[in-house]
Amino acid sequence: MKLKDIKTLITSGTIILAVGLYLVFSEPKEETGETTSSVITEQNVVYKLTPELAMDKTGKQLIDVKFLNANDGDTFNVEIDGEKQRVRLLMIDTPEMNYNKGEPMPYAEDAKVRTAALLEQADSVQLLFDKGPETDNYDRLLAYAFVDGVSLHEVLLSEGLAAVRYVNKPNDTLEKELLEIQQQAEQKKLKIWAHENYLQRDGFHPEEAGK
Repeated sequence: MKLKDIKTLITSGTIILAVGLYLVFSEPKEETGETTSSVITEQNVVYKLTPELAMDKTGKQLIDVKFLNANDGDTFNVEIDGEKQRVRLLMIDTPEMNYNKGEPMPYAEDAKVRTAALLEQADSVQLLFDKGPETDNYDRLLAYAFVDGVSLHEVLLSEGLAAVRYVNKPNDTLEKELLEIQQQAEQKKLKIWAHENYLQRDGFHPEEAGK
């Protein structure tokens, strides 16, 4: 074998070895593509209350808003057309934070953290009004909320962090769907449903959660 051929073999072998080492030790590239918020997808849950279903039933259109901060699990502040607005989620209730009355109720902080995390990490936050009044007596917007196309109502209800309450016609279009979601959390005894009398007709009873 000629010297020239030997040099060629050595060069080729070095290149092949370098490529092999690169393939073995290089980090795999992350797959790209459209996904919902990682806070949601990590739960591996398929959510059923879609924006399309909600718009079809209410006859309303989604409104894009900018999330500012959360007061608790069912109340938060947004910006609409440069104006700050407080939002109260329709037909669901989370335990109270009791800012001026002492300690938060059991699962109140969990609900607030979950709501804040979903809204903060979402690329898209949208509100949807129902067929009735758009505000309550405290000038809060009464609406359904969607984070990256996923119902915030459904997330909180399905994880046992909220209950269906304060149902008033005609802002009750999605009551049936919400109750079905809640029923599944009740059957699994998730969080607020893990304590038999924690939620009663007149609201949450913290003393029952400690039993």
